[in-house]
Amino acid sequence: MHKNWALFPKTILTAVVTAVLSACATNVGTVNQAAAPAIATPAPVPLPAAPIPEQPSTAVMPETGNTCISNVAFPNFPQQYQERMQGIACHLQERDGLPASYVIPTLQDASFNARAVALMTPPPPSATPAPPYPWWRYRNRFLRQNRLSQGVQFWRDHVALLQAVSQKYGVPGPILMGILNIETGFGSFQGGFSVLNSNLSLALALPGRRRFFLHQTAETLKLAQRLGVSPGTLQGSQAGAMGMSQFLASSYLRYGVTWNDPPGGPMPNLWQSPADVLASTANFFRGHGWQPGQPVLGRVSGDQGADVAPFLQGKHPLAQLRAAGIQPETASRLPGSTPVGLLRLQTERGPTLFIAYPNFYAIMGYNPSTYYSATVWAYAEAIKRVING
Repeated sequence: MHKNWALFPKTILTAVVTAVLSACATNVGTVNQAAAPAIATPAPVPLPAAPIPEQPSTAVMPETGNTCISNVAFPNFPQQYQERMQGIACHLQERDGLPASYVIPTLQDASFNARAVALMTPPPPSATPAPPYPWWRYRNRFLRQNRLSQGVQFWRDHVALLQAVSQKYGVPGPILMGILNIETGFGSFQGGFSVLNSNLSLALALPGRRRFFLHQTAETLKLAQRLGVSPGTLQGSQAGAMGMSQFLASSYLRYGVTWNDPPGGPMPNLWQSPADVLASTANFFRGHGWQPGQPVLGRVSGDQGADVAPFLQGKHPLAQLRAAGIQPETASRLPGSTPVGLLRLQTERGPTLFIAYPNFYAIMGYNPSTYYSATVWAYAEAIKRVING
């Protein structure tokens, strides 16, 4: 999940923002629930006597019943959002089963973050589109010498752990390192935003993503309960992603694992524990269809005059590509029925064809951008070359 939007050309900024908003799975699986922390409940702030006018909006909050506590004010949010905040409070109580004694004081302590909204709002379309931003330039941002040096140091510090996680989950260590490289520079920048404030602010101010960020708000409150901390203390990116691997709250709950601890043990620490981070990231990939021992991406062998146009959209059986004369440079033993994609990515040598295998799409479960997934693979290949001399 990228932080520095100003560094991206406008032609890919919107796509990158969309990728950030969608990164990581949002379904929550069964998690062993620890006792909720004791929460001091201040007296709710009463609503002002005069009704707060509802501002025009095309988005409608989900309908709620009459069993929730919501007739309170949320002093750290602009007036135009007060009625929607009441709707969010009801939603969290009725749809997500969170008690009012937890929801109301938590939301009253939260605040609107205009900066997070500004950073996450795509720029308006340009009347004069700029030239397409090539993949190789995006890729090279994450393959600079300092990024490779960080990776070498991380490998040296955690080689035994990387090998053990890879053996257990079937995901190579360099692929996991590719994620940590792109997301946070191996933990060197994890974001200084309140995750709760970001999710609430984006749910209020981005109508097209309201349902998504409302879900992440609920998951953030549940995660804080299980971690035994105040929701306002959870720190991450402006998009609500946390830790070295930048997991959304829903992904933290579903895929987060504590390395080598038995089920029912403590919650993983994705901010400070490389072991938990690597295991959780590998577990995420396994949950998104990672196939141990299979390739990720492979260049197409030469220019054999094949008609590639029919294969540049969607997925196709590998046998169909082979029959059309589209052969990978490195042969694989995958069956002909394997669904693969054909990508045309701009490299320094010009447009280059790649075959995208199922593991490529497992990486796209983390971030649905072909640039992102291809760069994770490219970094993994580069770090292997450096490590192996």
